[in-house]
Parts: sequence; C-alpha cells; structure tokens
Amino acid sequence: MLIRRGMTKPFRRLALAALIFLLPAIPAISAAEDAAPNPEGEWRMPADDTAPANDNVTPFADNTAPAMDNVSGIFMRTVDERHSSIERSILDRVVRFDNFFGSVKTENVRLPEYLIRWQNSLRFEEGNHVKYRTNVRAGFTLPKINKRLRLVVTGESEAEPAAARLPEDPGNPGFDRTLPNTRIVNTELRYGFFRTPALDIFAGAGVRVKRPFETFARTRLQYTRKLGELTLFRLGETLFWKNTEKLGETTEIDLERQLTPTTLLRWSNAGTLAQETRGLEWGTELSLLRALTPRSAVTLSGGVFGVTDPDAQVETYRILARYRRNFLRPWLFYELEPEMSWPRQPDGKYRPTDAFTVRLEIVFQGKEVLRQFP
Repeated sequence: MLIRRGMTKPFRRLALAALIFLLPAIPAISAAEDAAPNPEGEWRMPADDTAPANDNVTPFADNTAPAMDNVSGIFMRTVDERHSSIERSILDRVVRFDNFFGSVKTENVRLPEYLIRWQNSLRFEEGNHVKYRTNVRAGFTLPKINKRLRLVVTGESEAEPAAARLPEDPGNPGFDRTLPNTRIVNTELRYGFFRTPALDIFAGAGVRVKRPFETFARTRLQYTRKLGELTLFRLGETLFWKNTEKLGETTEIDLERQLTPTTLLRWSNAGTLAQETRGLEWGTELSLLRALTPRSAVTLSGGVFGVTDPDAQVETYRILARYRRNFLRPWLFYELEPEMSWPRQPDGKYRPTDAFTVRLEIVFQGKEVLRQFP
C-alpha cells in the first residue's frame, strides 16, 4: 500500500510526489496484449509507433509512380491532402483522448447509440481514511422519437471527494461547478439545434432526484477552431437556470497543442457566475496527455482554483497524475491516480494533503455514429 500507517508525513509526501512524476514510466502489463490485433468495433489509443502527423496521408491507390507530366498536379494535390489531414488529426486526437479518459466535453462530436460508464473507486486520503464510491453515467440517443434527442442519466453513491476541479459539463448539476458538489441522481433530456465538428448548440432540461426535487434548464454552445496545423481552440458558453441557484453562466476556454502524434498539451480555463455563488468561481489547469501503448495513457496536470468574493483569492492548488489502462477485455479499464493538493485554511495558510485513488470502470457502448445536422 502506497500510504502506510507507519510512514511519516514528509516521507509520504515525498514518495507521492515521486510517484506522480515517475508514473509515465509504468510499464504495460503485457507487451503481447498491446500488440494484439484490434478487434472489429474496438477503439484504441494510437500506438507509440504511429507515423508522424506529416506522414498521415493516404498513399496512391495503386502504389505506382505517376507519369512525369502529371507530377506537378499530383504533387500539389498531395500537399493539399496532407494539409487537410494534419488539420483533421488534431481534433481527432483531442476526441480520442477525451473518449479514452471518459471526458464529457467532446462526447457530442461522435455520439454512440448508447454509452454507459460504471465506475468504482477506492480513495486513500491522508489520515488513513478510505472512501469507496460508485457512479454511473449513461447516455442514450432517441432516434425513433427524434434524432436530435439524447437522454443523459448520472448517479453516484456519495458526493465527489473534496477536491477542486474544472466543471466537466456546465449547467448540469452533476458536473457544473469548480468547487465540490453532490451529484447523487441526475437526469437530463437534450435537444440538439445545430451540430457540426466546429459548432455544437443544444438545450437541455432535467431533474436532480433528491428531496426536495431540483429542476434545471440550460443552453450550451461549443465552438471549435483550428489555429494552424497542430493547435486547437475551443470555446464553451453555457447559460443555465436552477430552482436552487436561479440564473448562472459558465465560460470555458481550452487550447490544445499536439506535440507528437501521441502527446497532447492542454490548457483549460473556466469561470462560473450564478446568483448563489460567491462571486466568480474560476479555475485554470495545464495538462500533458500521452498515449503509452494502444491500450494505456497517462495524464499529468496541475491546477489553480479560486473565487473572487469576498476577496480575489486562490482556494486550492493541485497536482495529479492519472494512469489509465484497458486490460483483459475491450470494455474493462483501471486507473491509478496519485494526487497532492493545497487547500486554503481558515487562517489563510495552505496545508498540503495527499491522496491516492484506484478505479475500475466498465464501459458499454453502442455503434458510434457521426451525427451532424443544421
């Protein structure tokens, strides 16, 4: 066990910090498993030996050399194809990483017929505290009613651990805030007004199942734009209403930079204002995501989170590493996540705390379909 009762606090923190920075070196469980052929329908991360982005071009169909009088025209077409391929690849990489790690930010780009994630976790916190959580997130398209409709259900056994983070799905009570909140059971029906790879606009309404019942409604716009060949800009704007917090708004700005075919650098920023919040709840986070093998990936991230009322101040500093691996079956994953945070205390000081989380996730997914409509 990584956090033992007999360890002194300085030693535990030193060991945890070392683990965070050494985690990318964790070897694959089985090289033969990673080299196994990809079954039909199984999604995998790109392998380490993926061809460089500049070589991501479909070769000539017949693999023969073109005639000399056509070389110039074919060369120019190849250059255009190569440029388009590189531009497409950055968005594809972002979606693949988010899908692999279970992020909801890009789940509207490619919607499966259904997607169910069942996650169980053990969190070991400082002071020899162990917490068990289980949560489920399910999304279903409703094509027989209307292809623009999607039903999303979220439920968990207890509140999210007290750690600040960026909002995953603003306006949805289960994922909407930077500071800790309770999800319990939450349902939402979404209607898509406009969806392309560059722009997604939808409205949703739902109920948070608790006593008394909480209702909410929101509209969300997400705009994606390529800045050059390897950089992606994303802007998210959400207006929401809840019977507990009344009106609110969340703005998100993300910059993604593809460093190598298997490495992505992400800078994420978010701010939320609502009638019941203490001024602006804000957060900024810098993350490095890397695919280690076709079945494993790691994220290293550091973030700062705070509020502007009564004084503009930082509430929490946090660094973490997350190693995620698909093992045994295509639908089975585990995660290892060491974390260190410095929450602000009532006396204004920041006391370091450490934690380690182990997760097991089961994924059920229908056929993936790229759905676009004006």
